[in-house]
Amino acid sequence: MRKIALLVGNNEYEMESAKLNCAVNDADALAQKLQDLDFDVEVLRNTSYTDMGVGIASFKRNLCNYEVGLFFFAGHGFQFDGNNYLAMIDTSFVDEGSARYTSFPLNDAINAMESSDLAIKILVIDACRQGGFGGTRGMSRGLAPVFAPKGTLIAFATSPGQAAKEANNHGFFTSAILQHIGVPNLKVEEVFKRVRNSVYVMSAGTQITWEHTSLMGDFTFNAMKCKHLDEDYSRYALADCEYECLPDSKCFDWIKAAKSYNYNIQNPIIGEMLRFRRELLKENINDLFVLGRNLYQASINAFYITNFFDDLHNNLKLFDKGIVKHILNGMAYEIYFNKNGKLRKHFKTHKYKVVLQELLSAEHIESRNFITNKLSEYSQKVVYIPGGETIELEVHLTEYEEEYVEERLYCPEKILLGDINVMYNSEGVEWYKDFNWYGSINGNLSTLIECIREEIVASQRGLRISYKANDCFDEETSQITIPRDFQLLRYTN
Repeated sequence: MRKIALLVGNNEYEMESAKLNCAVNDADALAQKLQDLDFDVEVLRNTSYTDMGVGIASFKRNLCNYEVGLFFFAGHGFQFDGNNYLAMIDTSFVDEGSARYTSFPLNDAINAMESSDLAIKILVIDACRQGGFGGTRGMSRGLAPVFAPKGTLIAFATSPGQAAKEANNHGFFTSAILQHIGVPNLKVEEVFKRVRNSVYVMSAGTQITWEHTSLMGDFTFNAMKCKHLDEDYSRYALADCEYECLPDSKCFDWIKAAKSYNYNIQNPIIGEMLRFRRELLKENINDLFVLGRNLYQASINAFYITNFFDDLHNNLKLFDKGIVKHILNGMAYEIYFNKNGKLRKHFKTHKYKVVLQELLSAEHIESRNFITNKLSEYSQKVVYIPGGETIELEVHLTEYEEEYVEERLYCPEKILLGDINVMYNSEGVEWYKDFNWYGSINGNLSTLIECIREEIVASQRGLRISYKANDCFDEETSQITIPRDFQLLRYTN
């Protein structure tokens, strides 16, 4: 999961009484912490109104390449008529109009993130600092309550009317964030709960942080992954549309052939791999990983490669275990991730069962850990992770009448994971509503269960399905029309 952050720290306000000591330190320290947690970070220090506009515009353009976004501001903040503003160093407090039009509206940052495809949106506002900035009529130091759009958490340093305190080169709020943000496997809501407790103690009860949240999924800043022995693959292997083997690599010709989409060129790959299997021990792990990806892709139409997958368990035993690990990692990764290294909207499932069987076996635990690590970054979306908890889904079936069809017909109306509907439309932006005959298939309850298994790449043991229907429904004989234009997601964006 790719993460980006824009941090702003303002100390050098033009009004002498408004100058601060710690805001830039806060932005710099949090930037370093976020970089350690794999965020791509930009820091704006002592920012003018104009530079802030340029910075937020650039941030907004970049959001399309990320799944998690974070905006942080340290400095002065205030409200006019229920609207929140962040003071830039050149903000004028001569009168209400000057203050409003030379400050940055907090809603602009919220809107920039809301209009993106980010799955997780976090805004952290360490404003309302102690220190005077004038007594302009109508202006209140405390920030007003805000609406948090879907998928957003907005954290404030203070409750309304309070001032944010500083000590030891940091604001209390940021100091507490730095203390708790790196705790392994701590959900973001729990991070800010611990921050609130720490700030309350540091301020002797005079400063209480608060949050508005509408997050739909889970997010942890420091998700500790399962340990595996592999060094990680290069970003060019994970996004293999840009990958190039060295010409003297044995894998070079095989990857090129696998990418050809010509089965006459693809079919000889397996024989060549067996012929040179000893030489494969010398191959770069990235080459082997990309080879595994492209073998899985080619198995959809190249019959020799298809046959290789049909008996994958025994065929993998023909190669050294160290080689198999990287090739199997590539096969598994190809199921879930596209050529740009992004999670697929619909997983590639033509041979998923045999690959999943290998991942769940004791001898390939390192490959299972590898794909678990990758998928855990998308836990707010992915319904089932290989080797993870058993998933229990409840399918709600509704009966409908179709002209010229005598028997009763049913279709899934919603699919619940606990009390959450996980059945979304093909774009994954809203719950599935309007049944679409195009591409649908007919079958019974067993057919539906198989379609759901395939949709989330789940083993039989990893998935339990119950159903709700009217009293006329019969598990064996009732016909179910199953749409194909849906996704199963824990939460949408």
